[in-house]
Order: sequence, then C-alpha cells, then structure tokens
Amino acid sequence: MIVVITPISWILLHQPQNDPADASVPIVTRTDDTYITPTTKPVVAPPTHRPNTPVPTATPTATPTATPTDSVTPTTSPTDSATPTDTPTDTPTADRSTTTPSTSPTSPGRTVSTGRPRPTTTTTSPTTTTPPPPPAADGNMNGDELQLFNLIDNARVNNGCARLEQDPGLTDGARTDARSRANSGSVNSSGSSKSTAGGDSWGAQQAYNQIMAQSKNTVLNCGLTTLGVGMKTHQYCKGSVVLGICLGSTPTRYAWVADFS
Repeated sequence: MIVVITPISWILLHQPQNDPADASVPIVTRTDDTYITPTTKPVVAPPTHRPNTPVPTATPTATPTATPTDSVTPTTSPTDSATPTDTPTDTPTADRSTTTPSTSPTSPGRTVSTGRPRPTTTTTSPTTTTPPPPPAADGNMNGDELQLFNLIDNARVNNGCARLEQDPGLTDGARTDARSRANSGSVNSSGSSKSTAGGDSWGAQQAYNQIMAQSKNTVLNCGLTTLGVGMKTHQYCKGSVVLGICLGSTPTRYAWVADFS
C-alpha cells in the first residue's frame, strides 16, 4: 500500500500549480460583440497535502446554464386607479364587547363564595320572657257552691267593688259550718263577715236571695276581698218519730254559708 501511495503523492506535489481563482465566479470568454458565453471548465482549488492521507478528487456536479439578460420586465405594474376596498359605513359594527359584571347582588339567605373565609356573625335575638298566667282561681268549690259565689261576686262588681278571690281555706271552714247548721236547722244568720241561708231543697239562687235580704251590707262591703262558700244537706223527719221510725215526711234541708275575709 505504501509503495503505491508514495509515487502518486510525489506526482501530485510536483504538478504545475495554477493561479488560485474563486470557484464561485465563472470564467467567461468573449466570442463576439453581442453575447457572453460562460465557460464550462471547472475551477479546481489546489489540494492541501496531509501526510499519509489520500487526496480526494473533486468533480463539480453543477454547471451554470443560465444566460444573463439585460432587460427585466416587472410582472406587476402599479396603477393609479386603485379602488379602496374598504367603504366606510354609517352602521356601527357589533365588534364592541360589553362587559357584564360577573357578580350580581345576592338575595337574602344566599351565600357567595369569595375564596376567603368570612367572619361568622351570630345574631342573638332578644328573648322576651312572658310571665306565666296566674293560676286559675280554685277555691275547691263544687258546682253548686261556685254558682252562689258567682252570684255574690257579680253583685259586688255591679256595685263598684273588685272581683272576689277564691280561698280553699275559707271554703273548708264554710262547709264545716254548713254541715252543723243543716243538722241543727239553724240555717239563717248574719254577721259582719259571714252570712248563712238555707231551707228544704234550697238551691243557690234561693240562698243568694236570702243572703242579700239579711246581709246586703256585708255582701257589698268592698273592703272584703276573699270569699269561701260551703253547702251541706241533711235529711230530717218532719213529723213524729216512734221507735226510730219517722211517721211523717223526710225532706232534705240545705244549709249555705258565705264566709268573707
């Protein structure tokens, strides 16, 4: 290999060198006064020798074939009669955009998230305490006793006095007195704070009439504010009693007691 390469390298190094020329500029020769024809002889740059390196032989692959001309015809020519394509119009275009607020007032009870924690407001409604109604008046009276109580109370109110209060203690005392009077028959009496009435099968209205007849000043005394009414009955023999047997009728005696304080 070395024997072959060495002579070739010696020949290449001793070849006559041409003047260096620019390979990018073609060498032309003038053949006449009208045309200029480019030469087809390639320009080869002198090789640079490197030891122990084969010298490549470069062959040009492209030959300029274009013939330059002196006249260039513009493909487009300006015209003075250019017509503008945009015509102004009186109608405004709809290119303008209207920005609508993204948030709207919120209705009560609806929460809008702002991305930040909001302080919690606790509203404390004032508590209105309604006093309980007074306990119902209860003088521990039955229906008949309460009927006489109302008759006496209404008469006092019509006379300008305040309503009477019921008192179970006075009711119990009036009942004890009424039982004793029913048994003894001493049913009609009058006092400064008490009035009694009674008779055979007497109801509340009859007892009220008797009390108003004999104890009106006591009933209409506005200084007396509390009343208890008691009623008791006793069946007795109206005739002769022989060997424990009643030879007459046995009516029922009612005793009514109105006790004020």
